[in-house]
Amino acid sequence: MKLNFLKNPDRGPLVWLMVVCDALLCAVSFLIMTFVHASCAEKPFSNYYEMLAYCLPIIVVVRLVVFACFSLYRSGWRYAGLHDAVNIAKAVSVSTLVACIVTILVSKIPEKPFNYSVYIFLGDMVIATVLITTMRFSMRLKKEFLAWRRTGRKNVLIVGAGDAGVMLLREINANLPKYAVVGFIDDDPKKLGMLIQGVPVLGNRSQMETIVHTTFTEEVFIAIPSASGHAIKEVAETCNALKIRYKTLPSVNDIVDGKVTVSDLREVDILDVLRRDPVELDLPAIKNKIRGKRVLVTGAGGSIGSEMCRQIALFKPEELILLELCEFNLYQIDRELKAKFPDLKICPYIADIKNEARLDHIFAEHKPQIVFHAAAYKHVPIMELNPLEAVLNNVKGTYQIACAADKHGCEEFIQISTDKAVKPSSIMGATKRVAEKFVQSLNTISSTRFISVRFGNVLGSSGSVLPLFREQIIKGGPVTVTHPDMTRYFMLIPEAAQLVLEAATIGEGGEIFILNMGEPVKIVDLANQLIRLMGKRPGSDVQIVFTGLRPGEKMHEQLVYDGSEQPTRMKKIMVTRTNPENYEELKEKILELIDVAAFGNEKETREELCKIVPEYTPDTSYVSE
Repeated sequence: MKLNFLKNPDRGPLVWLMVVCDALLCAVSFLIMTFVHASCAEKPFSNYYEMLAYCLPIIVVVRLVVFACFSLYRSGWRYAGLHDAVNIAKAVSVSTLVACIVTILVSKIPEKPFNYSVYIFLGDMVIATVLITTMRFSMRLKKEFLAWRRTGRKNVLIVGAGDAGVMLLREINANLPKYAVVGFIDDDPKKLGMLIQGVPVLGNRSQMETIVHTTFTEEVFIAIPSASGHAIKEVAETCNALKIRYKTLPSVNDIVDGKVTVSDLREVDILDVLRRDPVELDLPAIKNKIRGKRVLVTGAGGSIGSEMCRQIALFKPEELILLELCEFNLYQIDRELKAKFPDLKICPYIADIKNEARLDHIFAEHKPQIVFHAAAYKHVPIMELNPLEAVLNNVKGTYQIACAADKHGCEEFIQISTDKAVKPSSIMGATKRVAEKFVQSLNTISSTRFISVRFGNVLGSSGSVLPLFREQIIKGGPVTVTHPDMTRYFMLIPEAAQLVLEAATIGEGGEIFILNMGEPVKIVDLANQLIRLMGKRPGSDVQIVFTGLRPGEKMHEQLVYDGSEQPTRMKKIMVTRTNPENYEELKEKILELIDVAAFGNEKETREELCKIVPEYTPDTSYVSE
């Protein structure tokens, strides 16, 4: 048999503990039997000192070696059973026999003779068997005892002993009787050992593996709503390694906003792992901007538009006008908002932003004071294959809605743009750049303040990679990634919506605000993290396949043109102020672009785009002749 029981790095500390305990128990057992033999023979214990000096090392060393040969150090204490008890008895018996033989041979050495008794070895065999078996079964007995005390209840650990953790403990005690909280984990050293409503703080995240084993935890609840994505990822990876379930509370914004209660635990998602520090909003400024105003949102049923509506509704506008082309999406957000904000006047409209008459009617009836323009076609490869519709929706639609805002005296118009508008290689990016230029030039001749807010990919949106990755992982793979080095800027939907509102409060007109997206993320890293979070192993359970760049895609995106961005009073918002183009000249070019697109000529459409956006480099490999 191989003596490799100490070479497993994952079980190293536990194995060493077992070895030390066995050595002590063997020594104690032999000492007890020696004392019993001395008492029965009515001899002073000092007569046995010489024998103990020889026999104790022999019995301990022989037993440890034999125990290893019988694989006693490969068994887990928590799962000790009848097989383990029989194996211990065999190992102790064999080790006793071997120790006796070694003792006899050593005692025959002329230079070092000593007296011994076989009865001591036989009695020691019984005592050692009892002690070692008891030690091995101690964790099993503890587990059974805890199970008896908590019949039908799951042992859970709460990560986070702050306000959210305490609220969660109260919720569990009051409303979730199927769970038994065995302890807290918290990184604050001042809380270590503290009792919170009778539940101890057992240690920090670095000790989590040991704590899970010793408390027989079956599930972990992460109650740190403001935690960074790194902290969530660390806990999730530990739980995955231990093969135990884990859930988390929503973000701190969701709890504060009243979207959920603290008892609404859910599975950890990739959005939690990519979570960044909470946005520090200037709430009074946003409240002053929105409260009592008539606010219109285009694309109100989309991923960004619907979140904008949720955030705006919190600040109690006079009325919220929803413009959406998709009937089902409009129905969904209208129903949600009316359920959550019954006192808010909500006006849902099926409307195409390319329809000038329809927009004029809605603006004339409601006289919106603030417009958030989120409606756009955003899917790069699909727009590359449908360039005419991209121009008509993103350019003509923005032209119509911006002109309506100007005509009807809106106070402010906030257009949501994209990083793909910077040195665009796609139709989508080029059309969004045209939209940026137009609202910037219109700002020079209008009483309405026109601004644009530019940011990168939004995780969790309908067009993001996450739904596709999830679907592929559920099917067992492969997960398709375009290129191993491709990167993108990512932001979560609520954070993007909040920063758009913040930008609206500091805009004076004509600016392009750029949201701080942090560091770009490799798409392949995103895929690997999601695979692990879904309980599978990248490359083993689920393969990743690289498919190559799609139409119009770039390897890396950028948020600014030439480093002209400047800081604002908000640390997560930058601003760039470039000289706007002449309104009349740009308007003429845009109208020509719209006419060409409406006529159906793709080649001329791309040529007209290049005239307005000279830095646009079309992906000619996908151009239709």
